[in-house]
Amino acid sequence: MFSRGTIESFNRQVAEQNLTETIELGLRTVEVKKIVGSVNRWQDFDSKFRFRLTSRTAMERYARIKKALEDGVVLPPVDLYKVKDKYYVVDGNHRVAAAKEIGQIYIDAYVTEFLPAGDSVQHLLWRERANFEYRTGLSDIQFTELGLYQELLKQIERYEQEEYKRYYINDSFLHVAKQWYHEIYLPVVEEIRREKLLDDFPNRTEADLFLYATYHRIAKSRLTQENVTYREALADLRPSEKKTLKDKIFDVINSLLRLNDNVHDCPHGLIVDEDGLVKVTKNCEACVKCDRGAAARVDEPMILSEDDVQGMHKL
Repeated sequence: MFSRGTIESFNRQVAEQNLTETIELGLRTVEVKKIVGSVNRWQDFDSKFRFRLTSRTAMERYARIKKALEDGVVLPPVDLYKVKDKYYVVDGNHRVAAAKEIGQIYIDAYVTEFLPAGDSVQHLLWRERANFEYRTGLSDIQFTELGLYQELLKQIERYEQEEYKRYYINDSFLHVAKQWYHEIYLPVVEEIRREKLLDDFPNRTEADLFLYATYHRIAKSRLTQENVTYREALADLRPSEKKTLKDKIFDVINSLLRLNDNVHDCPHGLIVDEDGLVKVTKNCEACVKCDRGAAARVDEPMILSEDDVQGMHKL
């Protein structure tokens, strides 16, 4: 028995979200479960992507495709349109339906992403994520603030220059990003999951916490002149019943700044928290463990990014 309803209509998404621009992502590997609709044939399928009543010829073709997948035959990539994390079939409805029925996890596809017009924060964040995915091929990293995708891209570029090219010379940036994801990003995210840190930051994402940990790790390593691990950085960021994230950061930095009786705490805390984001002020007095000169006085705080680490000791 077929379930009620149909798969999603791509044209409805276009109308509802005012999708006006596109990015050609090229050949990608897509999770089959994220394919939720069709461009022209959404009425031919029920809500579980199973064919409704159709011609004998179509059903015979579908049976041949299903058997080929079951036998391990590599079929041509399908064509998909992407809207946020959802995909819609342009060409290859039979292949997608068969892949879903046999439980196939991934499918190769040529992907075109559609983007919205407008300058709302939501839409700008969507576009930043789309551009990041276009550059890196990484599709499951989600931030809650504007500008953070660019910060993460800088980390991947630095990883390429300092680590990746030692062993691989001619790989594409997509391969670099994939290696960075598995070597650097994913182990920290797995630690965040084990520690259930998102329970303490209900309005943040794993990617947010990864960047917070990165900023804090760099700052603490710079002050202590030691290699602080991500595990230690994450432990510092965990709030408690009596300590907020801001309190925890102040405690850590103040303890590092108390070198002797002649050294006073930085009046600005050196590291401040704004909406949960770790930032570093430039207008400190430059204690002996900080290589930022006292002459560098700027009233506005800055995010401690990879650019700010240039010239520091390699961590």
